[in-house]
Order: sequence, then C-alpha cells, then structure tokens
Amino acid sequence: MEAAAVLALCALAFPHPLHARVLRADEDGFAECSLFFKEQSPPEGFADPSSVRICQKYNGEPRFATLYSTEHKIPLYSAFKYIEAAAGKDEGWLVEPQLDDPESGGEEMMDEAEAKESIADLGSHQSIYEDYASSDYEPLSLNPDFLNEGDFHRAAHTLTNVVPVTPTFRKGWSTEVERIVKEALVPQCESRDNLYLIAGAVPSDQTITSNIAIPEFLWLAACCNVAEAWSMGFIQKNIDTHPESLTVEELKKQLPGEVQLFVNSCGDGTENDHQSQVLGTISQQRAEEAEEAIGPFFQFIRFLARVVYGLVKTIFYIVWFIIKQIFNIIAGGICCLWNGVTSYLLAISKVLVNIPYDILRVFGNVFMGCIRTLDHVLSVVGMIARIPLRFILDLGSFPYYTICAIPTVAKEIVTGLFGSFGLLFDSIFGVTGGSYSVTSFACNRFVQRFSGLTGGYDE
Repeated sequence: MEAAAVLALCALAFPHPLHARVLRADEDGFAECSLFFKEQSPPEGFADPSSVRICQKYNGEPRFATLYSTEHKIPLYSAFKYIEAAAGKDEGWLVEPQLDDPESGGEEMMDEAEAKESIADLGSHQSIYEDYASSDYEPLSLNPDFLNEGDFHRAAHTLTNVVPVTPTFRKGWSTEVERIVKEALVPQCESRDNLYLIAGAVPSDQTITSNIAIPEFLWLAACCNVAEAWSMGFIQKNIDTHPESLTVEELKKQLPGEVQLFVNSCGDGTENDHQSQVLGTISQQRAEEAEEAIGPFFQFIRFLARVVYGLVKTIFYIVWFIIKQIFNIIAGGICCLWNGVTSYLLAISKVLVNIPYDILRVFGNVFMGCIRTLDHVLSVVGMIARIPLRFILDLGSFPYYTICAIPTVAKEIVTGLFGSFGLLFDSIFGVTGGSYSVTSFACNRFVQRFSGLTGGYDE
C-alpha cells in the first residue's frame, strides 16, 4: 500500500512521467517509436523468441526503441538518433516493471529503488544494477547516454538499454562511438534528422550474475537517408582493438539469422565519397589520439626517430641512386660493346659469305663479255664478207635472167597483139549489130503507126 501511495504521489507531482511501453504481440512495429527507423520500418530477422519490443518514452515523448531479450536479459538492439553530445546528471538506473510483472499496471518505467518495493520478482526477466555490482563487468548503454542531453540522456539511463562489458571495453567503445557519430557520421549527413542509428549486441554463451549474457561482440549501423542514401557498419569483438568499419551488407552476414537492418537497403553494399570521408576522419582521430597518448617525451623521441629514419632513408636513396647510375653506365657500356661486336661479326660473316658469290659473278661477267665480243667480231666479218659476194652473184646471174626473159617478153607481146585485134573485131561486130537493131525497131514502129496498129512491138 505504501508503495502504491508513493507511485500515486509521484504521478500527481510529475504529470509527464517516464514511459516505456512494452508492445503487445498484435501491435505493429514500435508504435510511437517507429520514427527512429528508416521509413518507420524496424529491422527484420531477429529470431529470438524471448524478445520484446519496448518504446522508450520520457515525459510523454518517444526517446528511442529497444528490442529486448528476456532470456539473455540484454537488448538485442536499440534504435536512436543523435541529439547532442552532452553530459547529463545520473539520477540512478531505471527498470521496466512490466517485464517482470505484466499486471503491474500503467506504462511507466520507474527507478530501480522504487520498483524493488512494488515488484516482488524484479530481475527475473531483466537485469538489475545489483547483478553488475557483484561482478567484474559494467553496464554499457547501447543508446549512449553521452550522445544525448536532457530528457534523452535520462531516458537512455535504463537497464533495458545496457549490456555487460569489461571496464576497458566500455571505455574504448564509448570513446570510439562518440567520435564516430559526432565527428564522422553527422558531418557527412545533410541533416541529423536523416541519420538513423542502430546499436546492437550478439549474446554469447557466457553469463554473469542472474544469467545475464555477455555479448559476443557489439555493432553499430548508420543510415543517411538522403537522395543518394548511404550506410556504414562498425563491429568490435576484442577489447584491445578499435571498431572495425565495414558495409552494412557485410555486417548483416556476421549477425545471426537473415537480418535486414534498413528497409530498401539504404545503399548497404555500395561505396561513395561520404564513406571515404568518414573513414578518413576516423583514421585522423585515431592518429591524433595516439599522438596525445604517448606524451611529450615520447613524441620528441618519435620525432628524433622520424628524423633519423628520414636521414637514413635519404642516404639510402642517394646511395641507391648512385649505384643504379653506375650500374646503368656499366650495363649501357656492356650493351653498346656487345652490339658493336655482334654487328662487326655479322658484317664480316656477310662479307665472307659473299666472297665466293662475287668471284663467280666476276668470272661469269668476264666469260659473257668474251662471248659478246666474239659475237660482235664475227658479225662485222660477216657483214664485210657479204658485200662482194652478193655483188658477184648478182653480176653472174644477170645474163641468165636477161636471156631467159626474152621468150617470155616475146610471148607477152604476141599475146597483146592478138588481144588488140580481137578487141577491134568485137567492137566492129558490136557496132554493126546495134545499128541493125535500132534501124529494125524504128521501121517497125513507123509501119505500126502508119497502118493504124496499136499493138506493142512484141505483139
């Protein structure tokens, strides 16, 4: 009764208490807290049957969303947005009474100290701070309280948002996540309202007090939902290492089950300039951190080492350059000498091979010259000897051709005379015959006309 009275007085004194509504199985998404997911679509594929959806609210407003495993007593993931990195006042841890007592009534979260008075079985399905106090592990908020201010900072300080890690791991992860989100991711996204963040833990078989599972590793996924959407993932398994950067597509392969973190992928497997800028910023941050960690004395020692290394490197480059130049000169000389010797031997070999051919060609030319000279001499002798011989032959054959031509000429003369007389007779007979025919024709025509006959000459 006293606890109920205290709760009633708190409700009257604080009209907007901290709400963390555990969603029923028949409700879709994360209700009012769906705004912390890209396109208000929560991740899919987390197959833990004991998981419950919690819409973490404070002063009546949604602050972040959590998928909580009541079996492992740790959150599987928390979805949130970057508000402002600012330290807040820690006023004790908060718990969710509905996880251990569904009949507790209302949708309020309360301080752990108050819950102990009203919830008899507190801690049966969720962790309480005593579990961490009696172990070597510390609670680490998946939605980091150091990335929030005001009401968001207070809302993140709840035990349904924490996982057990070693103090060293907690310090390293918190520092890295703050730098990654605040100095790398936020500047590369056009607006912090477009940046969706999901931090998660994969339970292992190891546990601490009350069977709270120690995470096998932690992961962080970021989606910048702009025109050309891009995303990045980070994962850390070992204490002494920094979070490893990878694509969201690669991150999903390391999570159990077929997980889909962002609806419509958010460019899970692509790379762009924003991701390169994020990685460059992270590398620069770690380099600056290393510079600050080693101290001024060791920085001076490292500076001297760098100077010595630079001098040794320069001397090595100079010596190597000189050796390379000498080698190039020697190699060039040997190459030129080899080319000269091979060219000289090739020329001599060519000349020696051509000597027999040239000798045979000379003898051949001499022989052919002698043949052509003899031919010319014989041609001249033949031309000189042919002139008197032809004259003598023509002179000797003149009487033969002259005497033998007389009968032929006489025959031709007689034939001509007889032909002339024959032609004369043929002319006389022809003229006489023609005159007779004309006279006869004329007489007949006259007789016909005189006698009155009209018949033709032929009739």
